[in-house]
Amino acid sequence: MHVLLIGLGNMGSKYLRKLKELGISPVLCDIDPAKENLCGECPFYCHFGDVKEEVSRVIVAVDPEDHVSIAREFLEKGIPVLLEKPPAVSSSEFEDIWEDPNLEISEIELYSYPVRRFPRGLRVYNIRAERLGRGRGYIDPFWDLAWHDLYLMQYLLGEVEVREVSRGEVWEMRGTAGGVPFTIRVAWDYMGEPSRKWVLDTEKGEVLMDFLREEISFEGGKVVRREGDKLREMVTDFLKGVRREGSTRRAMNNIRILESLPF
Repeated sequence: MHVLLIGLGNMGSKYLRKLKELGISPVLCDIDPAKENLCGECPFYCHFGDVKEEVSRVIVAVDPEDHVSIAREFLEKGIPVLLEKPPAVSSSEFEDIWEDPNLEISEIELYSYPVRRFPRGLRVYNIRAERLGRGRGYIDPFWDLAWHDLYLMQYLLGEVEVREVSRGEVWEMRGTAGGVPFTIRVAWDYMGEPSRKWVLDTEKGEVLMDFLREEISFEGGKVVRREGDKLREMVTDFLKGVRREGSTRRAMNNIRILESLPF
């Protein structure tokens, strides 16, 4: 049985590295025939319909517009699929597959150390989140970057409501998560220092969750994880059949929020 990796762009190449670190030579598929050189020992196809090997797991990391149509081909055969985010560009499209028990959505930040040490039970009054980077994604900075913070807030705090958004060099989103006010600031092509963090105002002072450094800091102390690999852990869980309950529901909620924004 084989793992099939569809898409060898930015995220797909990262998935390939993790699979090879785990001792797996996946079956590869990409429309660009030159990508065959990325793994000489891996079977390669330019269309997933041509794959001859028996497939047990599929990872899909292509343009979001093609996510649902490709995932459906394998879900209908009962094959588990890990779908990169965003899994669709509209809720109506995602409705076709989101309740399939074999579907899992990439939620890499759930494997971060700050999330694992999130102070549950501690009263949070406000969250200031930011993801400022020099790269670019597929749709816009909210779909590409705020996507992570929206599923994290659902996972850690509860239902998310967005009340106000603005665009500029830095895009901003304001609302509540489980009743807690938040601001999310995101940017592509950011000229300053890259940042991926949350600052929480809590009943016991300020808490800093730094997703770039894999660090969580409390007033009066600091905890740092110096090892670990979020993507590798997520891929390992997928291959073992370890599920993150609610990933498709959180993804559907994200899509509904983002497609309802006034631009």
